[in-house]
Amino acid sequence: MFATLPTASADQPVFSVANLVILVIVAAIVYPLQKKLREVVSRRRRERWAEEDRRAELERGQADRPAPRDDEH
Repeated sequence: MFATLPTASADQPVFSVANLVILVIVAAIVYPLQKKLREVVSRRRRERWAEEDRRAELERGQADRPAPRDDEH
């Protein structure tokens, strides 16, 4: 069995059209999925940052406002 392995592997081409077709098909599936995932993650990150900025502005606005006093009545 081991004697036939080198001869069997010597017959196999390093590059074949079938391997190229498989690579193209996999790339055609993976690339759009990866691109869509990056878009979704980026959009969610921008939304999260916008929400954090909005909350920070609200907190800053409340900190700038003087505290209500009880003895004004």
